[in-house]
Amino acid sequence: MAGEIAVSEQMLESLRATKPWVMFLSILGFIACALMLLGALALFAGVSMMKGPMAAFGPVMGVVYLLFVLLYIFPCYFLYKYASAIGRIPAVGGAAMEEALSRQKSFWRYMGILMAVILALELIFIVFGVFLGALFGMRGHS
Repeated sequence: MAGEIAVSEQMLESLRATKPWVMFLSILGFIACALMLLGALALFAGVSMMKGPMAAFGPVMGVVYLLFVLLYIFPCYFLYKYASAIGRIPAVGGAAMEEALSRQKSFWRYMGILMAVILALELIFIVFGVFLGALFGMRGHS
């Protein structure tokens, strides 16, 4: 049938060889998310001990940490599901292979969109920084 690709044993072995590394990276990502979540909670809890203008800094940083947890948890999940599907290929066959490739696609699509957003935000910050620098530079010469 047109469009079908025969999957060789070498292809499957190469895919299976990535499973431990993908699982390792996904678990490290989950651990990092858990630590960031604990950090966010510590920042929120530490507010009661802060005095003066620094008291507002804790909750702001706590929210930033929570945002990073939200951003990072999804690629970790996609990698974990990808590794799990790779492990099921010998028993399930084509369905597990399709799921693995679908999870990998989700991971790369998410990372691509995230990078595009980050690049756009960096560009905005650079333009804003140049604008503020010019504005303050002109203020000093009046």
